[in-house]
Amino acid sequence: MAVRSPSLESAQWINHVPLCKKDLEGGLVLLDFFTYCCVNCLNILPDLKALEKEFKKELLVIGIHSAKHSHEKETSNIKEALKKYKIDHIVINDGDLNLWEAFGIKAWPSLVLLDSKGYIISSYQGEGHLQALREDIKQEIQKTKPSSKSFKPDTQEIKGLLKFPQKILASQDYLFISHLDEVLVCTYEGLVLHKISNLKEPQGMAYVNGSLFIALREGNCIIEISENFLKKTIFLENLRNPYDLDSDGITLFVALAGAHQIKAYDLTTKQEILAIGQENSESLHDGPFSEAVLAQPTGLSLLEDELYFVDSEISSLRCASFNEVNSLIYNNDELQHPLDLTAGQYGDGCGGGRVFITDSYNNKLKVYNPQTKEVVTILDDLNEPSGVDKKACELYICNTNKHEIIIFDLSQMQKRTLELREYL
Repeated sequence: MAVRSPSLESAQWINHVPLCKKDLEGGLVLLDFFTYCCVNCLNILPDLKALEKEFKKELLVIGIHSAKHSHEKETSNIKEALKKYKIDHIVINDGDLNLWEAFGIKAWPSLVLLDSKGYIISSYQGEGHLQALREDIKQEIQKTKPSSKSFKPDTQEIKGLLKFPQKILASQDYLFISHLDEVLVCTYEGLVLHKISNLKEPQGMAYVNGSLFIALREGNCIIEISENFLKKTIFLENLRNPYDLDSDGITLFVALAGAHQIKAYDLTTKQEILAIGQENSESLHDGPFSEAVLAQPTGLSLLEDELYFVDSEISSLRCASFNEVNSLIYNNDELQHPLDLTAGQYGDGCGGGRVFITDSYNNKLKVYNPQTKEVVTILDDLNEPSGVDKKACELYICNTNKHEIIIFDLSQMQKRTLELREYL
C-alpha cells in the first residue's frame, strides 16, 4: 500500500519560500534528513550532488535539518553550515523534529524518495545508497516520466581571505590555518607566505622535520607537503574522515571520525602500529584500546605519555594512555559538541599540564585541569570555534563562523584578532 508524504509547507524553510504539494507535483523529490554535526551526513553530500546532476530534469533534493544539539536548531547556525559545507539545495529547519517524527525517521542520515504525486517510493538509512537510489529513480522515470520544476535556493557569497577556519597549528616557525579547501602558511605577524589549495576539506595538521601533514576529511586521506611547501604527495589514503593529527616526531596519530577510531602510523614506514577503539562502533565505553568505543573523535593532543582527545558526538573529553581509555568529561552540561583541544606542554610558558578545549556549540573556550578535574571557561562570546593550538603563553583559536583567528594571551587574560594579509 502506497504511503503519502506528510506536508512540508508549514515547515520552516531556510533558503527558499515554502513550497506546497502542488509546487512539488510532477517531479521526484529526495528528502535528506540530516544534522550538520554528523560526519555520516556530510559524507553523503557528494552522492546528493551526483544525483542532482544526473537527474536535473526529474529530481529535486530537499534537506530536512533535524538537529541533534540545541545549537543546531538555530536557523542562523544552519545557514552558516550550508555555506561551510557548500550545500546548494533547498533546506528546511526541522528543529522541533516534527517532520522527523511524521516520517518515522530513526537515524542520521535518512533518505526518503517521493514520486511525482507525493507518495513514498523508498527510504534508506546511513551511507552507501547511491546506486540503490539511482536505480529507484531510473525505474520511476521509466514508469511515470516525471519532470521536476526548477527552484533555486537563496545563496550568499563568502568574502575575505579567511573562510570558516577549521584547525590551526602553531609550530616553531609557522602558523598553519586550514579553511574550506585550502591551508594558509603564515608568519606570526599574519603575513600569508603560501597557499596550499585544491584540498578536499582540510582539517588537522602536523609539522615534522620540514614536512606538513594535512588531514583531508572529504578526501579521506592524509597528504604530505614538502620541499618548501611546493611538493604535494599522498601519505596515507583510504581513511575514514581523518579530522586531526598530532606527532611525537616518530609516530603520526590520526583521529578518524568516520571510523570512530584513533590510529597511529610509523612516519618512516607508514605502517599502522596502533588502533584505539572498535571500528565503526559508536558509543562511550572505556577500557583497553581494543575494547573501548569512541564516537566521532575530531581533535587530539599529546601530553607526554597521554593522548587527550574529544569525541564530538557524545560531547566528551577522554584520555588514552597505557593501553586504557578513560573518560574525563562526559556531561552535556559541560561540553556541547567540542571539535578540538590542545594540551599545554610542561615548561612551555603558561598553562602547562592543562587541556584547552573548543566548546564549539556553546561558543566558548574552556580549560580542564587533570589534577583537580575542574573545568573553567576562559573565553566566551565565540561563534562555533573549531580549532585551537598553543605556543608559549598564547592560544590561537579558529573562531570559525566569524572567519577569524583569535589570539588569547594566558599571561594577561586578554584577546586580540590576528590580522591576516597576503604577501605582495
